[in-house]
Amino acid sequence: MEYFKSLTQNDLASLIRSTERKLFVSLPLFYGEIADAIMSIHRDSEKKIGIHILVDFDAQTFRQGYGEIESFEQLIKEGIEIKTLNDNRISFIIVDDKGYYLFIESRSLIPADKETINAMRVDPVSIVRLKQFFFGKSIKMNYQDELKNAIIDEGLLLDKAEEMKNLLAPVATISQEELQTVSNDLKSNPPLNPDYKRIVEFYSNKFQYVKLKFNGSNLQHRKIELPPRVLPVADTELKKRLETKLNLFEQEFINETFSSIQELKEQLNEIREKYLTKVKLREERLLDKNRKSAFEQAVVDQKAKIGDVKTKCLVNIGKQIKMTSERLIVNLADFLAENPKVLFPDHKHLWENHEEYIKDASKEEAMSIVTKIKWPKAHDLLDELSIDLQYSDITYEDLKNKTFIKELLECGLIDDADEKQLASFGKGIETKEAR
Repeated sequence: MEYFKSLTQNDLASLIRSTERKLFVSLPLFYGEIADAIMSIHRDSEKKIGIHILVDFDAQTFRQGYGEIESFEQLIKEGIEIKTLNDNRISFIIVDDKGYYLFIESRSLIPADKETINAMRVDPVSIVRLKQFFFGKSIKMNYQDELKNAIIDEGLLLDKAEEMKNLLAPVATISQEELQTVSNDLKSNPPLNPDYKRIVEFYSNKFQYVKLKFNGSNLQHRKIELPPRVLPVADTELKKRLETKLNLFEQEFINETFSSIQELKEQLNEIREKYLTKVKLREERLLDKNRKSAFEQAVVDQKAKIGDVKTKCLVNIGKQIKMTSERLIVNLADFLAENPKVLFPDHKHLWENHEEYIKDASKEEAMSIVTKIKWPKAHDLLDELSIDLQYSDITYEDLKNKTFIKELLECGLIDDADEKQLASFGKGIETKEAR
């Protein structure tokens, strides 16, 4: 056994599953990984493992981030006995004949999978003492005999004491640069009282910000941009005449073809109104997480409809783009024919009184201009149709804002009890910041 080591929650779960005879666990509380491991050895009918669990079963311990109530409900339902000792923070695990002291931290502070040096081997004598002190009421053991045997085992370990001399932790001196870096970090992001952090997490689990956006929904208003210097002259009259002709789609076509897109847009607005609450302080809306599943299903249903709409509109939009380009050629040709000097700035007389020639030259020039325009493809336009769904959490700054809290109360996302707690929270923050 290593004397010092790192044990993540998954490592502890694996260690528990390796139990052959007896398991002793003392922790503030625990999460699902540990509960599942205990459940698995409890259900092993061949081994008949003795399981002994001790925790600090208190609501405040749960609030501090040491465990979740569902794990305990599950184990108790299975008939696994769990003992409690108030305010106990001596944590350890003993699997058969080996044990580790555990230096457990709240999951609110340290992720379950983060590797930290958090375990130290328990010597044989201490294993006997731990079992006697913490589990003496629920197990039968000959304390004197086991202690004598443990002392003998501990003596045998002295033969390996020399090896321990060369095992040194990679400690380092704190440099001036590190000191400055950490100091600057704390100034810009000061430590948050664990109770405040718990409150933020609690309300983050109740509701969150949502940005629901329908991209490409204003497709019908798309315009065509003429490239710089594409017209033969910078003619104000021509530009004015073309202004209404630069819309990619005509109103009659919009009413017929884009009605399905407009319908999707209206349905998405209905989803917003049904599930999301607008607040003045943010662009995003608020979602009650109790309704998140139904909300997400509604959005999924809308996304599925987009594919059908694209298929329905594709051919018609392609035809309309072609018709718009042809119509623009006609309008440009008409203008140029009415203003032939634009076509022949350096030839003042040759083309005069040649109406057919002017008409052909006008059409040719109009076609040349229109081909220089970057016309969109129908499939590219329809690819823009999509629904974006983004989530963000309630923040520390939000929950100390009195106006925001008032809005939450008015829209029914919190009740009077929540409002009082958050008011107290805000006052606590103000006092702390004032210091």
